[in-house]
Amino acid sequence: MNSTKKNISARIRDGFAGIYGLIVLFPIFWVFYTSFKTNKEFVADPWALPSEWTLKNYSNAWVKIDFQTYALNSIFISILSVAIVIVLSSTVAYILVRNESKWSEAVLMLFIAGLYVPIALVLPSEFTVMYSMGLWNTHLGLIIVYVVFSLPYSILVMSGFYRSMPKELEEAAAIDGCGVHSAFWRIIFPLSKNGIITIIIFNFVWIWNDYIFALTLIKDKVLMTLPVGIVALMESFKLKADWVTLFAGLNIVMIPSILLYIIFQKYLTKGLTTGSVKG
Repeated sequence: MNSTKKNISARIRDGFAGIYGLIVLFPIFWVFYTSFKTNKEFVADPWALPSEWTLKNYSNAWVKIDFQTYALNSIFISILSVAIVIVLSSTVAYILVRNESKWSEAVLMLFIAGLYVPIALVLPSEFTVMYSMGLWNTHLGLIIVYVVFSLPYSILVMSGFYRSMPKELEEAAAIDGCGVHSAFWRIIFPLSKNGIITIIIFNFVWIWNDYIFALTLIKDKVLMTLPVGIVALMESFKLKADWVTLFAGLNIVMIPSILLYIIFQKYLTKGLTTGSVKG
């Protein structure tokens, strides 16, 4: 009797999960296949599949608003920001976890408190600070802001990994002649790859898709990122509603994030559920 109830509950749960998955995935799938249609087909029936699949919309999106410039800017800013976050979050978290003092725990809590800071609340002050320092309308200023807002979550994740690591690893390394820095970069850091991949995915997806900071801190067109470029594409449609080209542009923005998640999904799951020693 209990087994039957468990099977029914499992089927109901799986059914709700499947419905939720369809609700989440359908808009993505719709944007994807719509980007291969013509405007005439889109206006006639927005939900129908394209009668003839074409890549013309992607070439139009790439050429019309100088997508190659925006793409290179986004790639540069995202990769450099994530790289800095990896180095800072892993080293800071390790120091705070291994340094068993009251102030280290307080500093760690202070970093984690940054998770509760609303972006909209601090955006005016961020703009003022960057402008006064001469970093407004520069990639460096945008990267600094991304790193600052990425650190709280990243340090939280990495501190959990280092807490799960036995101290015997450092002790064994010290016996073999490794110093603290050598032991960290040769042993501890490689063992925390699941946590590192977790923060890479979350931070890259956020930075890659960010619009509010890029819009606020960047003015020149040659410095803009892809999300801002999508808005520029919409502005170019004031006289002509070229929706299929817009959907192609949206896909260009989404594809890197989706591919990154698909490739590292296994590590992301481990990173969110286990420590690096157990993973």
